[in-house]
Amino acid sequence: MPTAEGTPRIPATRKEEGLWLLERLVPGEGVNNVPGVALQVAGRLDRTVLQEAVAQLVRRYDALRTVFHAEETRLTKEVLPSVPVHLEGEDSTDVEAGLRELITRPFALDGTPLLRVGLFHGPEHDSVGVAVHHLIFDGTSMSIFLEELAAVYDAVLAGDLPDAGPPVPLWPESEPKPASLAFWREHLRDFDAGGPGLWCGGQESAQPTLRGEQLVRPFSGAAKDVVTALQKELKAPDVVVLLAAYYLLLHAHGAGSDLAVGFPVNVRSQQAQRAIGYHVNIVPLRVRIDPAETFRTFSRRVRDLFFEAIAHADVPMDVLLPEVERAGSSWRTTMFRHVFNYLPFGGRAATSIGGAPADVVEIDPGHSKFDLEFVILPSAEESRVKAVYGAEVLDRGEVELLLERYDALLVAAASAPDRPLGELDGWGATDHAVLDAPRQPPSPGTALTAIARHVSENPGAPAIVTGESTTSYRDLWRAAAAVTTLLADAGTGPGDVVAVAVPRGPDLAAAILGSWLAGATVTTDISDAKLVLGPEEISYAVTVTVDPDASAVSPDGPALPGVTHRELADSVRPVAGLVAARPVLWLSAAVSELLLALTTGAPLVVAPDAARTDGHLLAGLLTRHDVGVVHATPAVWSRVVEHLGEAAGGRTALIGAEPAPGPLVRTLRALEADVHTVFPVRGRWVLADGVPVAGLDADVVAPDGRRLPLGVRGELRLGGTATGVLAHWRTDGSLHVHGPLERQLTLGGTRVDLATVEDALTAHTDVVAAAVTVPPGTDELVAVVHAPDKPQLAAELARHAETALPPRARPARYLRVDALPETAAHTVDRAAVAALAATAGPAAPPAEAAPDATTGAVMAMFATLLKRTDVTEDTNFFASGGHSLLAAQLVQRIQKQTGVRLKLSAAFSHPTPAALAELITERGSTR
Repeated sequence: MPTAEGTPRIPATRKEEGLWLLERLVPGEGVNNVPGVALQVAGRLDRTVLQEAVAQLVRRYDALRTVFHAEETRLTKEVLPSVPVHLEGEDSTDVEAGLRELITRPFALDGTPLLRVGLFHGPEHDSVGVAVHHLIFDGTSMSIFLEELAAVYDAVLAGDLPDAGPPVPLWPESEPKPASLAFWREHLRDFDAGGPGLWCGGQESAQPTLRGEQLVRPFSGAAKDVVTALQKELKAPDVVVLLAAYYLLLHAHGAGSDLAVGFPVNVRSQQAQRAIGYHVNIVPLRVRIDPAETFRTFSRRVRDLFFEAIAHADVPMDVLLPEVERAGSSWRTTMFRHVFNYLPFGGRAATSIGGAPADVVEIDPGHSKFDLEFVILPSAEESRVKAVYGAEVLDRGEVELLLERYDALLVAAASAPDRPLGELDGWGATDHAVLDAPRQPPSPGTALTAIARHVSENPGAPAIVTGESTTSYRDLWRAAAAVTTLLADAGTGPGDVVAVAVPRGPDLAAAILGSWLAGATVTTDISDAKLVLGPEEISYAVTVTVDPDASAVSPDGPALPGVTHRELADSVRPVAGLVAARPVLWLSAAVSELLLALTTGAPLVVAPDAARTDGHLLAGLLTRHDVGVVHATPAVWSRVVEHLGEAAGGRTALIGAEPAPGPLVRTLRALEADVHTVFPVRGRWVLADGVPVAGLDADVVAPDGRRLPLGVRGELRLGGTATGVLAHWRTDGSLHVHGPLERQLTLGGTRVDLATVEDALTAHTDVVAAAVTVPPGTDELVAVVHAPDKPQLAAELARHAETALPPRARPARYLRVDALPETAAHTVDRAAVAALAATAGPAAPPAEAAPDATTGAVMAMFATLLKRTDVTEDTNFFASGGHSLLAAQLVQRIQKQTGVRLKLSAAFSHPTPAALAELITERGSTR
């Protein structure tokens, strides 16, 4: 239809609609602003001359006069005969802030210009800022624009402006060739875009913002030299060598063995190299990585793929989306999460304007459409790599390490191009410096030798406090010696297993220490024990005339099943630093609590069982005995914390056995407790919050057994033995433990930590505790919550999860219980939770049942868009072939048919007809 000015509006292309899709996903964020630039001019520019130069360029190029109109269901564009572009910055006093505001301010798709230019006067130089929307511009366009802006400015200044001639029309991109479509269909056959993400970085946010940051690092001299050498040796251009290394970097960090990387290709023809516009297609370069293959052969495969892809780059990514298998409902599972870009001239070269030299400075727009993009900036003087990354996913420290490893990987590949890929050293200098440094030597003795020293130095000091009764270190040691004698008389000694079945108190302490002094291994499992020690077997009446020799017990002998005395002592040592000689509360049967007190010479205060549920009783114990350290499971802490009050202040709260819920940690810290998380791993404690573990023979490994570098999640291995626990190394050489591996999932390409999901649900005011599981044979989360029985609780929790969790981490069903099932050790009984989950009903029953007509209408839309005849009310749009462009059409159809306007993100968070129908009904009732 013609506009008032008589110029026709035409529909936007599929590629342009793809950009509009992002505008709708994160409206008002300027996510499609081209990375802005500023010309820093060593001199003063004339504002009037610059204004005329900009006007000349706008008149010359139709692209700069192209505007877009975003309507409810479609995007159109038109070329205006004239577009006024006002030169901004006249009143700005802060050059840096003015440039950033100019470049990051969103553009409106309402028929207004998509180009802004500003002139800012600084104390030492002038700066010309250029901001443009991606719909009419790309990186090549920016280079052309800056070059011509300088030339036209000089011409206007000299009064020598040549005849502009007819306007340069929009360069029309050709339709994809059938051969190219066939190539990409074959290339992407059976590709799963929802594959695993990286083993570093955080969980995806609940609502995408596309917030991004940048980091630039120069290549080392060694890396630059080896790239040049590899070009010649492998007969491949430098971009191929660098791209091959990028694949290996991603693979080493968990991206999988079948991965796609986006590569931007300038699709201008030879005759249109000076065309301004959005003429870039990002093509998905898919490779399969075999660790047994050499870098030489892998690089050649990448080379062949690269040239084939360039030859078929006329197909926009948005056309390819339907060709890719999609397993999830996250907007990120489009085609690829990682991009590799190569700017042949190292970015934009310096220029001059008005006779003054000018440097081109890029200004970060603050967004990233991908998790990670490496932009190679080669030059004769200094080649660099710029990392643009999603700040919701990665942090600066992680990206710095990735860049360092990339450099190291290039050097390693060059030094051994015929070595298998799996054997290349992809660690950076920081990784080697921290993880290969000599570790603190293990304990020279055992827990027994440490206790014996306290017995010798302070024999009368209190060791065990039970109610009003106190057992000294001397008396406890004598009782332990009596147990040793008892075992010897029973023919039990080194190599035997002794089961201890004694309540917490002096008898239990004596039984454990006495068994160790006899050389026996202590357990609570009577089935494998040679002897079972109960209360009746232990007597303090025995007079011991000879002190037992603690040093005679071998540090390498077993103390607990699978744990040596040395390992046990080393695991307690870092936690012992938190004791500061104050009493330790003995609230559970954990051996670690016993040793935490006795190896430091502190008293061990025995708590009655009722203290696990009675916060007032526990508070009294803490105050009366001046307890310094309390260890309990999250379930116990949650029951007592609200009654502790000031009694918790100044004490160390150890939360053990399971990940600590965030609300619980925040509550304890608000009470001024010093909070730490400890995980029992094969009978030993490992602090989850980064206290260095002295003498611990630990590694973090990948599924194939490779040692992993700093910040990369993998299985914790102790003494060469797998633990089933996920952890990563921190840059200070300490461990961070995430929790059991079985509770770390990847669903539809999204990392889901079930503890994080539980944490988010517990933040709801009605939820006391939550346990989340995945029923066998499904990929849906079910939440069992301890909460009041109230109407619409499940619906409230579903809405809460929408604001707190990414789509794939939101439970599909909820089950309310009066209390979570617990094991005898007061941890959540996961087997019982799984059994309960099997009985859970639908996720969020609406206040009023969604009308059949609404659900049926949405099902019909699904069937039409997905071209399927098997749509049910529970069909997942994205798991059934839907993608982001179809999702945009879906919400448009919903608005047209129901009058309810939904955000595009609603299709991702409510991916089934039933869920969408409920949302439509809810929104419709509030209109």
